[in-house]
Amino acid sequence: MFSYQYIGACRGSWSHAPLGEFLSLKSMTAFGSGELSTANTQYRCEIRTLNSRFCDISIKLPRSLLALEPQLLALVKAHVQRGKIDVFFDLSQTDKASHLPKLNEAAVHHYLGLAAELSRLSPELTPLSQFEVLRLEGTLETGPSIPGDTYVTNHEENLRAVIEIALDRVSKQRAGEGAVLKTALIKLVDAMRFDREAILAKREIIQSALFDSYKKRLDRLLGLLDESVPDISTLIPDERLLTELAILTDRADIEEELTRLKAHEDEFLRILNSEDEAGRKLDFLCQEMHREVNTISNKLTQLDVATHSLTLKQTIERLKQQVQNIE
Repeated sequence: MFSYQYIGACRGSWSHAPLGEFLSLKSMTAFGSGELSTANTQYRCEIRTLNSRFCDISIKLPRSLLALEPQLLALVKAHVQRGKIDVFFDLSQTDKASHLPKLNEAAVHHYLGLAAELSRLSPELTPLSQFEVLRLEGTLETGPSIPGDTYVTNHEENLRAVIEIALDRVSKQRAGEGAVLKTALIKLVDAMRFDREAILAKREIIQSALFDSYKKRLDRLLGLLDESVPDISTLIPDERLLTELAILTDRADIEEELTRLKAHEDEFLRILNSEDEAGRKLDFLCQEMHREVNTISNKLTQLDVATHSLTLKQTIERLKQQVQNIE
């Protein structure tokens, strides 16, 4: 029985989802957008998600609406647990004249008062024209004409609504790509099983061949030593030689590695069917499987095993590449 514990950004043991509550695998790459129009404003939100080891969220809001960033950030985190997430908002006025500069009456009165004072001091000066007054600093102003808090409140509900639309589309796309990934991963695990079982089927034959190979080497070595130390073979009991050969052969046995590799394969498939945020855990299992195959290839160099172990390494590498895109 093998147990698994993943240690990553958050420490803790792997949880098991109850039967009937399986969560779908999700890809980390997706794009979604949402649009919403009111009487005065058109809202658009675009969300792009990419691969990342952590949850990295960036929200681009107009400066006048930055106060809404924390609650919008919480909305994104409720839908996406891992990846690089870029969120863009665009607000445009449906009333084309609403964004044009407005007259600042206080500034106009200020300049007219100055002009009247100048006329009193220097009657010969030409009075300011309307065009010249409009060119003076502060007489025209842009931006919201209502207080900042009120402006934020007026847009809050609609911004939340439009980001929910975009997030829903992103979630559906991530789930759709995740289903495709799941199918590909299952096929790769099946390929691993084929090569592992092929090695397992040849294990006893390989062990017997190893024993015979070690015995031939030992006989040849004893033959060389007998030339310098006569009757050396009589000094070492055959039982002792056979015991040492059996120990050497046992050290080269790969049953334990094959058993652990099968356990990793089973755990990999279980996570595919039952776990949320599976990416980090599957990546960890890929590392463990690669370690077992490396040990097998180091212990046994026979051509039959080497061919299958090489294929196993290639399959695990493909698994790892696919897993990098899973949330």
